[in-house]
Amino acid sequence: MNKKINMYFAPYKACNLRCSYCYVPEYNKSTTKQDDLRFLESLSEFIDKVETEGYEIGSFCLHGAEPSLMSAESLARAVKMVDIHWEKTGSRNAACSHSQKAVAIQSNGIRFGSKYLGILKHELGSANRVRLGFSIDPPKAVHDKYRDNSFDRAVANYKEAIAMNFPVSILSVVTNETINYLNEFREWMQTQLRFKKKHGNPYRVKIKFASGDMALSEAEMERFAFFLLEHDLTSLVQILSPGYCLQSGNECQWFEFDIDGNCYSCNKTFDDEGIFANWRGESFDEIIKKRAELFANTAEHKDCGECQYEYLCNSGCPADRIKTGDMAGKAHECSLIRIVYDEVINRGQNIAEFYHSNI
Repeated sequence: MNKKINMYFAPYKACNLRCSYCYVPEYNKSTTKQDDLRFLESLSEFIDKVETEGYEIGSFCLHGAEPSLMSAESLARAVKMVDIHWEKTGSRNAACSHSQKAVAIQSNGIRFGSKYLGILKHELGSANRVRLGFSIDPPKAVHDKYRDNSFDRAVANYKEAIAMNFPVSILSVVTNETINYLNEFREWMQTQLRFKKKHGNPYRVKIKFASGDMALSEAEMERFAFFLLEHDLTSLVQILSPGYCLQSGNECQWFEFDIDGNCYSCNKTFDDEGIFANWRGESFDEIIKKRAELFANTAEHKDCGECQYEYLCNSGCPADRIKTGDMAGKAHECSLIRIVYDEVINRGQNIAEFYHSNI
């Protein structure tokens, strides 16, 4: 069996929004996007290298600044390239969380209007060949504050994508501003989850937590945990759901590659300091070895080894753990994890069954 690489591929450093919590540092942002042809040539070169060295692509997501800046025709060509690779390696119909592998794209969604989506669907021949991830941070007041007043456009396009039968997911960032709008947040999320249950699309609705100045305080994280439990919304949380890199701890093996040849651990390290190799100049054997060493010795809190839930979270993402104070070295979501699993036990539920039910 070929060796697998689970990855993001960043086509640009340019974006059509100026989100307050963008992970790309200012010095690394471009005011104009590079030509689509350069991206397509780089992707083709990358896939050829993967195959030549006896590897195969596992999960593939276009992510990095704003991938939808490319034309719908270019996006369709990229999807077809990866599909052909999966056909060659015999992994096109490999078991995954859905019926068939598909290229994913994580986007702010504001270019995914009916015209763009219509061209994309036509070029691909089927909406099921790509999965569209929308970054929407409800409610409108929060989203618009941090994402250039784009809520209405993003939601309208999200609904249009569903109407056109594209598999759609939602990824929302929870900030300390979200705490001021919990009722509105709850109502919006419950609406999406009801639609998911009835129609199967969106196929996924998840949240992650902001870090830095916009992160929840420990008190706010605890409040949010009890809020999720009260309204049966724990399935939203990535680190409480199976299949996410967050639970891999220091042994995480996800990658982000860009068209310039740079290798990063993921989008959380999408800066000059995060570059650890060059896929054009080094073999994937070398790159994977270097990747495995990146966080191998990243500190975990001394309490983690004694925690009964550590086997599920592995102290969280090593690039995003709490950095300072008494909780330094713990998962960013530590308080929430502890509160939720304590309550699961109090209710007489099996933790493993609870965890695997949060699809």
